[in-house]
Amino acid sequence: MKSFIQFFLLTFILADFSFAYTWLYVQDPRGWSGGGQGTIEEALLTIKPHGIYSEYELYLTFSASGLWFGESDTLEVQYYFDLPENSIVCDSWLWIEDTVVQAIIMDQWTASAIYEEIVNRRRDPSILFKRSATSYELRIFPMAGNSSRKVKITYLVPAQLNGNSIVSPLPTNLLQVSYNPVQSFQLSVYLKEGLQNPKILEYPGIVFQSDSLTGTSFNAQIPSEAIENSLNLSIDAPMNNGIFVSTFDNGNEGFYQLAFLPSKALNISAPRKVAVLIDFEEYNTTITRSELLINLKSSFLLNLTPQDSFNIILSKVNIQRISQNWIPADSSVIDSVFQEIEEIEIAGYSNMPSLLADGVDFVINHGNDGSLLLISSADNVGDYQSANQLIDDLLELMDPRLPLHVVNFQNQNYSYNWINDRTYLGNEYFYLNITRLTSANYFDLNSGSFSGILADAVQSLNGYISSFDLHTKLNDGFCYARYNLSQNISSIFFNKPILQVGKYNGNFPFIIETSGVYESEPFQQTFTLDETELFMGDTMSEEIWAGNYIKFLEGQSQTNENINEIVHFSIEERVLSLYSAFICLEPNMEWEVCYDCLTDEGGVIDVKDSLKRNDDSLSLSAYPNPFNSQINFNVKLPSSYKGENITFRIYDLLGQVIKTFEPDLSAGRYEYRFTWNGISDNGVYVASGNYFFIVTTPEKIFSKKIILLK
Repeated sequence: MKSFIQFFLLTFILADFSFAYTWLYVQDPRGWSGGGQGTIEEALLTIKPHGIYSEYELYLTFSASGLWFGESDTLEVQYYFDLPENSIVCDSWLWIEDTVVQAIIMDQWTASAIYEEIVNRRRDPSILFKRSATSYELRIFPMAGNSSRKVKITYLVPAQLNGNSIVSPLPTNLLQVSYNPVQSFQLSVYLKEGLQNPKILEYPGIVFQSDSLTGTSFNAQIPSEAIENSLNLSIDAPMNNGIFVSTFDNGNEGFYQLAFLPSKALNISAPRKVAVLIDFEEYNTTITRSELLINLKSSFLLNLTPQDSFNIILSKVNIQRISQNWIPADSSVIDSVFQEIEEIEIAGYSNMPSLLADGVDFVINHGNDGSLLLISSADNVGDYQSANQLIDDLLELMDPRLPLHVVNFQNQNYSYNWINDRTYLGNEYFYLNITRLTSANYFDLNSGSFSGILADAVQSLNGYISSFDLHTKLNDGFCYARYNLSQNISSIFFNKPILQVGKYNGNFPFIIETSGVYESEPFQQTFTLDETELFMGDTMSEEIWAGNYIKFLEGQSQTNENINEIVHFSIEERVLSLYSAFICLEPNMEWEVCYDCLTDEGGVIDVKDSLKRNDDSLSLSAYPNPFNSQINFNVKLPSSYKGENITFRIYDLLGQVIKTFEPDLSAGRYEYRFTWNGISDNGVYVASGNYFFIVTTPEKIFSKKIILLK
């Protein structure tokens, strides 16, 4: 019964994980004492801007505090967490007593085998996987029931550049999973020349203190009440008329980062007027009133300008307007308005039809040139009869039709409505049709974070440029291998920056060519930036490009060749992929390749799967292992080897050679990759079982055990 409960609980956790939830769990992987929610005892975060990305170093100390475990219990920490889309994980550390161990990166099959063997022997590793485009898994073993373990995870996150600042989201969601709430954490921000004034948008009262020694580090303590919400770090960083380009040349290749803000660069933005309608059905959402207001305020501060105007209208028995006129979107005014709203009790029930009618009436009687943004968790017009009637009534009030954008933040207690051969959740049928009929946009909490969809909604209010194209080149050269952080830039919002990384070859100036259609009129505009207008990048630019290249490969058809390329590039650049892992090993552990695996008669004995970390030794990996149809081998020879008299063969258990690889062994080549499909040199498919990949050199013999399963 207990094992069933454990299985059910773990299945529940993994199910949550697959739907992009963060979870912290501790248990004895070899015992029957169950497990429970872990605690984050201490957290520290450093942020370093690197152009269009920010580098995060997150230090976490885990424990089983508050659970029933004691000194004799040997536990495993399981931490499932999410990072923003396009994030790049590039390092992991583990503290073993007073020693800090930096992770090795390898294919995840080898890493998993090493980790599981260590767990069985109760030694000291940690392992970090990437499970999907945004989801990750960290495991640490062992942790005594009354002790703690400390790790560091280093990753890169795309920043938002709005023309005047760099905005980076703080990973408060990663701390909210603690059994005992995190009381506070220290945030340290490192600023390069030209960057200044770090602040938390949602909590302007949090003060940053400059490090008196360096002057480049700014530190603040983030209190527990702030950790409960989504937070954004803002740093003053004016763009050059809406364009930012940094370049870095490593001697062999040039890498660039580009941020292009259409509203400023093209100078075609128009003032916005938006009436925000808040309809809060508290039993249909896990978003709190406080979280709603904090995120809405943040979206306004990030995406509205003093030339824009807004009003906020609340759903109650008697609909309540915060103002009887448009409110200028100046930052100080936004602060005062939201302070006023915090003192008003937002109703926990829906009065959507009356709210929508009042919003339409306000816009019509105040210029009839604004738009509406409904933010709702209600589901009271889910059936098609009610929805269609409400749509007809609203359209009858509008002349002309007003854009009615919708943010749906219902995420629980759904009603299901079967309409026109498909299922609609809650008010989805109404939302999809009213936004389509008013040429507006629909945003659903199931498609992203609450802060993310609110930001997208506010950014979309000014419309978009259709058929947009952006091309980069050099005056004397070219750009290539470009990757846009947004998959589709053919239609772009005015106030959402286009972020791109790529390579270049040639001489500056750097040229950006744009074209598109705005208000039915085609346009074309070229921007030329000389070297004085380019920012100097650093080695992180190469890592940022590598992370986006790996993401591109992960989005392609996952053939063996493609997976092989992902693993190879991931290991070479120390960037985590879906097929690699960061693993930290005890400093005194000798995971060396077996040197004496052959008997005098040529038979194979006791081959040990292994890895040696010394740069002067040979490294050997095989993946996937076990395999069904195809296996890939990566061999990296020491720099001292001359690439001659070396053989690469596969043996069976009898010591017979069944496959020989014959690569180019020319001098100066130290890395080899092979693929085997289970066919012998005689052209026959071999049987399921154990085999050995053997590398023979004049000095040593190296081996890898592989398993074929059909």
